[in-house]
Amino acid sequence: MISAAQFSTSASAGKHWVAIDGSVYDVSSWCHAHPGGQLVLLHSAARDASEAFHAYHPAWVTHRLPAFKIGQLATALPLPGVSASHPTPYPTTLSSTANKQVVDEINLGGRKSTQQHTGANVDRLKQVQRALEAQGLFTTSAGFYSKLALGCLACLALAIWCVVHQYISLGALLLGLFWQQVAFVGHDAGHNAVAHNSKYDGYIGLLVNACIGIGPSWWKATHNVHHLVVNSVDCDPDIQFMPLLAISPRFFTPLFSRYHNALLEFDGAARVLIPYQHFTFIPLLMVAKFGLYLQSMKQLMHGHCYINRTWEACTQLLFFAWNVALLWCVQGWTARLQLLLMSHAAFFLLHLQICLSHFSQPTFEGLPDGDQSWLITQVNGTMNWSCPAWLDWLHGGLQFQIEHHLFPSLPRHNLRQASLLVRPLCQDMGLPYHCPSFFGAIQETLATLKNAADAAAKFTACTTHQGFSNSKTWEVITSAG
Repeated sequence: MISAAQFSTSASAGKHWVAIDGSVYDVSSWCHAHPGGQLVLLHSAARDASEAFHAYHPAWVTHRLPAFKIGQLATALPLPGVSASHPTPYPTTLSSTANKQVVDEINLGGRKSTQQHTGANVDRLKQVQRALEAQGLFTTSAGFYSKLALGCLACLALAIWCVVHQYISLGALLLGLFWQQVAFVGHDAGHNAVAHNSKYDGYIGLLVNACIGIGPSWWKATHNVHHLVVNSVDCDPDIQFMPLLAISPRFFTPLFSRYHNALLEFDGAARVLIPYQHFTFIPLLMVAKFGLYLQSMKQLMHGHCYINRTWEACTQLLFFAWNVALLWCVQGWTARLQLLLMSHAAFFLLHLQICLSHFSQPTFEGLPDGDQSWLITQVNGTMNWSCPAWLDWLHGGLQFQIEHHLFPSLPRHNLRQASLLVRPLCQDMGLPYHCPSFFGAIQETLATLKNAADAAAKFTACTTHQGFSNSKTWEVITSAG
């Protein structure tokens, strides 16, 4: 038997022990090979990972657990989560005492849920999952993806025809739409929600890479972490965009990113850019795909590859090859530049949809509290938006982000039906189920950015002219922003 004290101190001793359904597993030797990424296991060290494990994995994976088992917990679940501490160095231009004061006084950019991790909400979520399984909703429809594949091919063919015949603007818009639709397939495959087999879904990921140039290894390294720690300011890479964007005042003081393993600072560039982020937000989304190329190549060259590195490199090169060839079908450098920029600008819709899912939701710092269940963590950090069923194809399942975060491997064509069970569950448990219209979600996101921008401007003025000693000043700032 392993005591609570032994388990809770295992992370500080450099061990990677996780608890699943009352048993303790040492995954230290498995971290580097984990298909979902190493950081997911590191964030789960010395924590009860039962709910996250069952949400991510099919039932057959449990048969592999005995190889890592080292004992049983001697105390009842759930155990409080314990996270390893990380140093947070401060910039030399400001005193540590002053920064500590601001950190203590600052609004952390979100509301801590008062809901507790109880057996009731865990059991209710399991009941919903069993109901989804009984209805066959975890089964992928071959017909759905066959129709989707034909639609994507038709979109690409029409885009190429338009470009070859010099209808540049229309061709660019269709190319951007093709990228968006294929990216949704890559998202599905990354969660093993297409073939429900990591090998075959990996092959789909390589095909997607050849189509859109966004590497599956980079996606796995970031996205699974995002799901586990959704809207954590220091752990979730999907809300860490300093110095370009900040959704929480917590980014205004030095913050150590546990994903990037680096200090995020509110430096000179941030002080200039963040106060205007509600204006620059959409333009940034229009060029964001170029950044994803760089991130994918960085992961390919220096990071861990979750698919064969050579194959991934070849599909990345194939993407650039056919896109350069397409550019050369256009007459003149001005028209080529138009095609390049307009097609990438059209891809902004996907980036917007991703941001809408989380930016306006509460944030927190660190790992989720040990007394906060998987259900609470996910519904607090995500939101849906309403749309008619005939527009589901345009949003790729992101309009049902709550259901997707609760059940990542659920095929997206079944998310609407799953929402009929998840919404009543949240209502019965007194949990938020936020679902505005699509344009309402855009307004909420822009309002969040505007509030943070105003707070950043006031914070800059405060720190420049008045110093950090006036805590009332920052109290006014945080209450306003």
